[in-house]
Order: sequence, then C-alpha cells, then structure tokens
Amino acid sequence: MRLSEEKITRGNAVAVKAAVLASAQAGDTVLDFSNVKSVDSTSVSILMSWVRTLQSLQRTPEIRCVPEKMLSLMRLYGVNDLLAPYFK
Repeated sequence: MRLSEEKITRGNAVAVKAAVLASAQAGDTVLDFSNVKSVDSTSVSILMSWVRTLQSLQRTPEIRCVPEKMLSLMRLYGVNDLLAPYFK
C-alpha cells in the first residue's frame, strides 16, 4: 500500500491506521511512505501495529521510503532495530 497522505498526525491517525490494517488483512505486505512529508509519533504507532498484524498473519512486512523524521522518532523510542529488517 502506498500511503496517499502527505501528513500522518493525530488528526488523521485513526483513518490511516484503519486503512493500513485493512490492507494488511487483505494480503498487502508493502507499506510505502514516499508521499508522506510530515509525521508525528502516531506514525510510529501505526507502523508497529501494521507490522504486528502482518506477523500474526505469518507474512513478512516490507517498509519503503520512510521519512527521516519518522526514522528519528523510531530511534528515539528504541524501535528502529526492531523495524530495520523490514526496510527496503
């Protein structure tokens, strides 16, 4: 799934999370952030939920084009090493 949003923040987090989880349930294993220009900490939470969902379905996630600010937040929260194996 290629995210169409330019921002992922508290304001649209519920809708974005619902969309990415539905995509995972439908079998999509790729999450592409190439359109995303602005994020807050909710983006990391959404990504973690998406990865956990795919793992529970015994599928391998593939994460593409993560914005630098999101990578910085992942390092801050100590989850970068958990997610790094899925970066493409």
